[in-house]
Amino acid sequence: MMNMEKRMVRKICFVAFDSLPLLVSSENLKYGGGSELKQVLVGRELAKRGYPITFITYDEKNEKKNVDDINIIMCPQSREYSPIKNFLLYWKSLKKANADIYIQGIGSTGIIPFFCLIHRKKYVKWIVSDSNLLFERFRGGHPLLRKITASLDIKFAHKIIVQNLYQKDLLENRFKIKDYVLIKNPVIIPNTIEDKENKKSYILWAGSIKPVKQPELFLKIAQALPKLKFVMIGGENKGRKDVYTNVEKEAKTLPNLEFLGFVPYHKIQQYFKDAALFINTSQIEGFPNTFLESWVMGTPVVSLNVDPDEVICKNKLGFHSKSLEQLILDVNTLFFDENLRREMGTNAKRYVEQNHDLKKVASEFEKLIASLEK
Repeated sequence: MMNMEKRMVRKICFVAFDSLPLLVSSENLKYGGGSELKQVLVGRELAKRGYPITFITYDEKNEKKNVDDINIIMCPQSREYSPIKNFLLYWKSLKKANADIYIQGIGSTGIIPFFCLIHRKKYVKWIVSDSNLLFERFRGGHPLLRKITASLDIKFAHKIIVQNLYQKDLLENRFKIKDYVLIKNPVIIPNTIEDKENKKSYILWAGSIKPVKQPELFLKIAQALPKLKFVMIGGENKGRKDVYTNVEKEAKTLPNLEFLGFVPYHKIQQYFKDAALFINTSQIEGFPNTFLESWVMGTPVVSLNVDPDEVICKNKLGFHSKSLEQLILDVNTLFFDENLRREMGTNAKRYVEQNHDLKKVASEFEKLIASLEK
């Protein structure tokens, strides 16, 4: 009983800068990605279990608020500010959180390990993409300073969370680190899912509109299959308005493609539910939340490049195509083979229930928190 009481009072801070729209379910704040989603899901579940949870997010106002028993600290950051001012505002937010454990996926690198070292706090690095460990794979390259600070995030973490076995191998072989834990990405398992196969009439793509996601390939797929209906969901990635504008402009020229732009998380599940299949065209990922959102609704996935630990192939959850030409063939095959789609959809629901249930993932986090008390 003493151990449990001690564990419950550990203060946890998730540093997830684009998480505000997910925390407040705002349709006006049109940003937020997979890294932020999994942190919000886990943070909310831990808050339900009695842990004091804080989120540090970006916003214009430097203030605190409370939503669903979660403290939210808004940290103003701007390119108009000097680097020193941004750093000081960030540091002030970390101090204001006053947490025992700080958890970060993506964001400003090198700062939290330094903060935790000085203030004797625990720092957990959550690897959200394979690219976090493959600095040379970032599009456009990375300045030397950014590579150094990203390395510090990994080298000085008290614990590292990986999503898949490939990330585990990279940590061991590239960074010579063995103090990590593999925790699978979470998804909320619905109590019931109505089986309305007749509504599954379109092919879905969802994600941030940015180069690494290769959204332009989805447009090419729609052009190659003019008799099928396609739906595209995605918000503008900060600093890449040109990419969003170009994709939106071209998408609206295709009569068989509906471009919806940004859709808030609390409304997007219906689109996964009504899709016949989901397409991923990314160059690189970790373990996409969109896979889980599809599978929990019984929707198979057709992926161009990404198949973490070969879960798609091993469990028959869709197709890993490996080339655009094959992907087009796989999409056509799966769309018209209703029996195969049903089989893969059933496999998909079973897979997420057994491996990615939010409640199970939160329990793994509780074990991680307990291990940091030693």
